[in-house]
Amino acid sequence: MTEKTSNIQFPWGGLNDIADVPATFNIGDLFKNQIEIFIGRNPTNDIWLNHPAVSRTHASLRRETDGSLVVKDLGSTHGVTLDGVPVSNEATWKPLTSLGLGPQSLYLNNDQSITVVTRRGTPNLEAKDLTVIVPGRQKPILDHVTFTFKPGQFVCVLGPSGAGKSTLVRCMQGHQSTNEGSLLFGGHPILSNPAILNGLVGYVPQNMSLHETLTVRQVVWYAAKLRLPTDTSPQEIDNHVENALNSMGILGLASQRVSSISGGERKRVELASELVVDPSILLVDEATSSLDPASEARVMEVLAKTAKQGKLVLCITHHMDNISKADAILILADGKVVYQGPPGGACAHFGVEHLADAFVRLEDEGAKKWTVEDSQPPSNTEPVLNPLPPRRSIPARLRETIRQAGILAGREFTATWSDQRYLFMVMLMPALFALILIGCHWMVDFSRTILLTRDLNSEEQKAFQVFWPVLHEAAKNDFAQEQNLSIRGQLAFFLESKPAMRKSLASDDLDQIIQGAIDGTKTIFPDKIIRNPLTTFKYLSVQVMGISFMGMLLGLTLMVRDGGIFVREKSAGLSPLAYLYSKVSIILLATAFQAIIFDGILEVLFHIRQVANGLEAPNMAYRTGFVPMLISHWFAAMGCACLGVLLGAFTLKPDRSIILLGAMMLPQLTLGTAMSLAATPIPRTIAFLISPTYWGLRASQLSPMENGMVIFPPHMRIFGDSFIQSVPLALAGMAFQISFYLLLSWWFLRTKSPET
Repeated sequence: MTEKTSNIQFPWGGLNDIADVPATFNIGDLFKNQIEIFIGRNPTNDIWLNHPAVSRTHASLRRETDGSLVVKDLGSTHGVTLDGVPVSNEATWKPLTSLGLGPQSLYLNNDQSITVVTRRGTPNLEAKDLTVIVPGRQKPILDHVTFTFKPGQFVCVLGPSGAGKSTLVRCMQGHQSTNEGSLLFGGHPILSNPAILNGLVGYVPQNMSLHETLTVRQVVWYAAKLRLPTDTSPQEIDNHVENALNSMGILGLASQRVSSISGGERKRVELASELVVDPSILLVDEATSSLDPASEARVMEVLAKTAKQGKLVLCITHHMDNISKADAILILADGKVVYQGPPGGACAHFGVEHLADAFVRLEDEGAKKWTVEDSQPPSNTEPVLNPLPPRRSIPARLRETIRQAGILAGREFTATWSDQRYLFMVMLMPALFALILIGCHWMVDFSRTILLTRDLNSEEQKAFQVFWPVLHEAAKNDFAQEQNLSIRGQLAFFLESKPAMRKSLASDDLDQIIQGAIDGTKTIFPDKIIRNPLTTFKYLSVQVMGISFMGMLLGLTLMVRDGGIFVREKSAGLSPLAYLYSKVSIILLATAFQAIIFDGILEVLFHIRQVANGLEAPNMAYRTGFVPMLISHWFAAMGCACLGVLLGAFTLKPDRSIILLGAMMLPQLTLGTAMSLAATPIPRTIAFLISPTYWGLRASQLSPMENGMVIFPPHMRIFGDSFIQSVPLALAGMAFQISFYLLLSWWFLRTKSPET
């Protein structure tokens, strides 16, 4: 770094640090004795931006000979933008444009001065005629909403259902397209560039979303690790965590598991997870829902104290018992602002004694009567969607995804390892399934033989065609008293002493069978004796069915147990690909562990049952060896687990996931087992594409082949007339399905909206 001529500091810590005038400095002073300066979180930088979401050395500014400024991203975590356009390497900073460094922004004026954009005076949050119209809806969701809120204020947003509160929150997060108006923070438009909200806005959703097996400190630590820059030292992270816990009054709970604390304490843990990155605005959606009155009062008190530390706290709420702790309230009805001011003036505004009665008047008299003067009827009825903000370069997004994936994988392993009951179930399920399976087959003789038959050849058909009618007629009628030596008479005489045989030969059913053999439609001629393959195939089918069910349940459980966490973190910049990677990393190990337990117990007990029952050596004619079967079952379990991940990504709801689990196990049962419908072309094609169970069974069972054809009769051919026995082919089929399911899962996660 070149010699510095200045060191300008912008501390964002508290209310007393916020200047009442714009923070502006002269470029000439910065470049007095140097051509390049550095900007970042480190105090040794030329421009010190003391915000935790800014990288240690975030960017550099170089002054060219013509006086132009060139900005360079120095590998920052949250990137550099020029008027919302990401800078992949270098770019020229032109006058009258904004330079974004993570959550901080600088503005280059024409007079060769730089102003901190988000600190133009006080960093107010301003809405002017904010309007949101949805096609097909008669009334706007937001109807020219106008307000101004300042840092240090605790604001409660109230209103009946459908008033537009949730839509207003989505606008503040940069997720909602608008039709008219503007939304500014510190003079900078939020809606045109939601990327500036990274590190500026913290959001706590209505439904609590925490890993219950982690400790309070671990929850906040991982939130800090995930959202703070890569170059944040462990000591800095610990300091941020300590400050966040202390500010919420839960430092004494740091070593306790989330599952052991109360609802109000959990809400404060969520707040601490957001405050760890020192946001300027804290959005809290229904902070006191599902809390008892005491916890509700404590949470509202904490929010009020948080606002006094210099942050703008907006709380969406339906409860009015503790709104007196707020500095201001904003009441919405039918998308309009019907009151904005101190809590004590609301009753007088509506002419009621209790604020709850104001909502009755709004319902009876309509919101238009009480609309504040700033709001006007919307003039635009067609939605005008804001363009999506530009994205960072692919290498930058890939680096950030890899960083997040490592953090999430560590959190996933920690949360899973801390959940002793879950680990016990993961071990118990394969052991229990294996014991049930071997118990049901304890006395089964897998070496039992059956007789295979074949079609009659042409000579045999001719002989039967001549001989059988005579024999059948002799058995059916009484020709024993004939006085000649005809063949029919001799046969009748012989059968007279064999009544049982005569009855069988006289049977019409036997006649139909013989006639079918003569016509070539039935096989009756003995061919050879083989070991019965169906007993082994059914046993292998139940095996692969058990491993598939365990895999699907594992993947589905991993996804839905923290679906709310993903939605919340996605709104803060979490990559769906990183989230998916963390789940797959657990699945790889868990499915391998379950397959080893399951197949290991079955293999040992299978040999024990042979000895205990005095049976022949285990029949290996129709199944692969133990190691190929173990690998095949592992892949089948992973395939079904990834199918479970897909179901979880689709719903993220535990109640719906159970229905989907049953719905998806039925195709696995009918398409991929010995009860398979996959012997016919269309079901076989479907199983080929979507059923890991189908490939798992194909890899574990063997069918004797001759000249490329299965030698079993048609009713024993599970996979059709031809069958390629290849474990590598089956593994490739399952690998394709795994990739396909994960791709769909990523797409579903990517499209999940923050309000899901």
